[in-house]
Amino acid sequence: MQSVVERFKHAYGRWKVHSLGLLSELYSDDVEFQDPFRQIAGLPALRQYLADLYAHVDSCTFSFENEIVQGDHAVLMWTMLLKHPKLNGGDVVRVPGSTHIRFHGKVSYHRDYFDAGAMLYEQLPLIGKVIRIIKGRV
Repeated sequence: MQSVVERFKHAYGRWKVHSLGLLSELYSDDVEFQDPFRQIAGLPALRQYLADLYAHVDSCTFSFENEIVQGDHAVLMWTMLLKHPKLNGGDVVRVPGSTHIRFHGKVSYHRDYFDAGAMLYEQLPLIGKVIRIIKGRV
């Protein structure tokens, strides 16, 4: 049987919108989830959030580079490859980040850390140009 960490990496390494059905195999019913955009409690709310989030995404995969596992905690370092028609002219956006999970058979806590500006705002045509100019002056 695969460890929780291996199941997690496998699920997100090949993430698709239809992967939402696998969430109950990976997460506990009372999961706590947080990313730079939202904080969510419970599997139904997480399922809805991810369904809304990935509704218009062409593809989203995670390449896991490193991990630290200690007891019932893990920190996973990754690069997300996101393709969305409204970001970066429809080309792939690469976003480095990390995830902290806690688990007891299933993931009960999931928190993502990444630069939301690099993922979203910098990829928008007008706003992205302004942000890149500002970052270049700092």
